[in-house]
Order: sequence, then C-alpha cells, then structure tokens
Amino acid sequence: MACASDDGAESDPTDPSSESPEQGYEDELINAEKNGQPSQKWIYAGPLPKLDKAEVVASLKSHTVRVTGSLPASFDLKDAPFYAEIKQVGSLNKLTVVYPIATGALDPSTGQAPSAAGSYNTLFGIAYTATTKSAPWGGFPFIMYNNKRGIAFHGPITSVVNVSTGDYQWNLLRGPESHGCNRMAGEHVVEMAHLLGMNMAVPHSSSERFTLGVRTTITSEFDTFDGKLVDVDYPVSKGVVRPTGPTAKIYPTWLSTDFPQSVCPYQADRPLGPGYCDAAGTNRRDLTTGKSLVPATTTPWIGSTCEEPADCSFTTPKGAGECTLGSSGVGECTILCEGGCPDKAGAATSFCAAFADGKGRCVAKAESLNAQCADLPGTSPTLVDRFIGKSTAKAAQATVCMPDGQGPAPTSAPPAP
Repeated sequence: MACASDDGAESDPTDPSSESPEQGYEDELINAEKNGQPSQKWIYAGPLPKLDKAEVVASLKSHTVRVTGSLPASFDLKDAPFYAEIKQVGSLNKLTVVYPIATGALDPSTGQAPSAAGSYNTLFGIAYTATTKSAPWGGFPFIMYNNKRGIAFHGPITSVVNVSTGDYQWNLLRGPESHGCNRMAGEHVVEMAHLLGMNMAVPHSSSERFTLGVRTTITSEFDTFDGKLVDVDYPVSKGVVRPTGPTAKIYPTWLSTDFPQSVCPYQADRPLGPGYCDAAGTNRRDLTTGKSLVPATTTPWIGSTCEEPADCSFTTPKGAGECTLGSSGVGECTILCEGGCPDKAGAATSFCAAFADGKGRCVAKAESLNAQCADLPGTSPTLVDRFIGKSTAKAAQATVCMPDGQGPAPTSAPPAP
C-alpha cells in the first residue's frame, strides 16, 4: 500500500509487507488505538446491501465521494436510511450515498496536490488494514483505485480527544489533509466497502484481497449529479471551497456517534447475524428519518437561549457557562474555549468559534436540533473559523448559531460566491 508521493513508484496491493504509506505520521500514531493491541476488525450491521453496477465519483475540489448503484430486488425500501437517496429508474431502484473525504495536501513548492484525477475500471480492496509503525490504518478497509501509485480510499488516520469523555476517537478532517490518498470516516469506508461488494458483515484477515469491477471517476472539479453540484453535510477544513447557491445540493450523512449499531468492532464471543452491533450502544437518532431519539435537554447548556447570566448556570470540564448576548438583548449560553468544546446528549453539537473580540467561545452548530438556528432567537447561521489559541487543534470552519451583532472574526476563506 502507498499514499506517499507522486513519484509514480509501483506498489503491490497484494503484499502487506510492502507498505510504504503516507509519510510523517509520528504525531498521528498516538491515536485511538492507545491500548497497544492489534487493530480492531470492523463489522457492518447497517441496513444497506451490496449494490449492483455500482459507480464511484470523488471530487478533489469539494472533498466528497458519491456511490451510486442499483438496489437488489430483495431490498425493502422501508429499511432505507435517511441519508440514502433512492430514485426509481425503469424497473430499478437507484441508490445514491455521499460521504466526506480528505484529499492530498498541496505541495508548497508546486502548488499542486498529489492527486490522481481520471477514470478507473477496477478497484483493489483490502477489508482489514491493521495499523503499522508507518501509519494508523485503524483496521479499516483500503480501497485502491490507482494501482500504480497506490492511491486509495481508507480510514481517517487522524484522532482527536473527545473533551466530554477524555478518550481518543477517530475523526476525519475533510479537506486537503492527506499525503495523496482519500481518507474517510471509519464508519463510512466500512459501509462503502460493503456497498461495493466486500461483505463487511463478517470479519476478514489482512491477507484477503478483493478485485471489484467498479467504475471510479476522480475529478478535480465539483461532482455534478442530476444537474446539481454535490456537497455533503460535514464540516470542512479552513480554505475548502464548497458549492453554493441553487445549483448546489447538500446530501445528509451519518456518524457512528449517533448510530453505534451500524458499524462496530468485531468480538469473537458474539455470534454474527442481524443485530450484531446492538451491544455497541443505543442509536441517538432514528435511522430512517434522522430525527433525534434523545429527549431535548431541558437544563442550560451551550447553545441554550439566554437573557442574563443566571440563564447559563452550568459548568463543564472546560469552564462555566456565560450568557453572550446578541444585539436584540437575547443571546445564547457559551463557554470560553481553545480548540475544542464539550458536547451533551440532547443538545446540538458545539464548536469553538473565533469571535471578533479575539476570544474563542463554544457555540451551537447550525443543525437539525435547532432548526438551523431558527429555534435560537437572537442568533443567525454564520460561517466561522475555529479558535485555536494555545491548543493543538487544526484549523477548521463550521456554520454556527452566532449571536446577532457579535460578529465572528473575519474568516480567511469566505464561502464561494
């Protein structure tokens, strides 16, 4: 396997000892696998089956990968998850799913990324790719489309500390972050491998190989599908240009934090079959509608509406709540932050936003739980930079519910016109 460079070196996808993956992983090897044990094997227990005549299109510009194919006649459409779009074409039901990806970072000497734009007719798959001293593969699938240069879709590589639990967890950074390959969230690459025919409902060894006749297109432009520019509902790294306006379509997506029963680690003491991942935890959202199954929090938290300090009488490991007012005299509860923010079940995900006063504050992201900020009076959806401060967090942007009149710090990468 390789994702190291643009030198045209031949790689052997059938030889696990020939791994010459992305370079410079010294920091990233301190990751979610801190227990020192072999990488986990991952099981797909989600609702989607292998697709017939699947096709893959990845955009290096919008950092998306789209999988389209025909559902088998045996698939019950009532089981379709909320993030899958299904259209009837003749006698067939065509499914489309879009995932976020990372792409090759720009080479500062050339201004170019080590991409491999073009069309490919065959994918070479490895269902179980264990972490090595070279790279934290995480046990996730490795799906190669450029055999000569070893460029593939694979796991996220990067990990972050969950400030709520103190544990590391895999985390995809969507943007030009990799050394040539296309990183994906671990749960996404497991599901994609299953859709393409690698049967992730059972465990695999590192020696198993798959050759898949799946047409794959890698484009340096936005992906266009059904007359729309393709985007996906996942935050991007700073500087990433997303399609906007009436010609853009944002596809929903999912994460294992909300759906632990879709992808989980393999445990040999549990029999395989339906419901295998039920023991991994309770889903926080309905798989068919996407609606929250967690009762909305009734106690003050980040993103709660406030008019005075007493409305934000809560504490977190990161600090105490404070009321950040908007110009109308109504605002939201925030905490000061550098890099990361705690989250709470039943509340919108929070983000450490850079404010115009030079401080970072945790605010609620614009998402379905707050009706894209419509349920938070005195706020508006606003694109902001992450406030990094003295933390080791990487630059990123998100659309948050910003108190009116507060004004975020100017973003270095405004949305595309």
